[in-house]
Amino acid sequence: MSRVNNSATNGMRQNKLIGLILLVVPSVFFILFSYLLLFTGWDILVIKITLIVIVGILMTVLVWMGYTIATAPRDK
Repeated sequence: MSRVNNSATNGMRQNKLIGLILLVVPSVFFILFSYLLLFTGWDILVIKITLIVIVGILMTVLVWMGYTIATAPRDK
């Protein structure tokens, strides 16, 4: 097998590994999230933490957009 084919094979293996990770991690997270919401006494805390994370991510994106707009060079 030539060097180029070996490199392509490694790239394909890496892509398959990333695909497998993207398949497993969200599935496990969803199962854990559902379990915590439905079968434990932590449902309110889980909802609060989830909302804090979502709002935090949204505000971070808005701050980044505002900073980018405010510091962009003027059009001439």
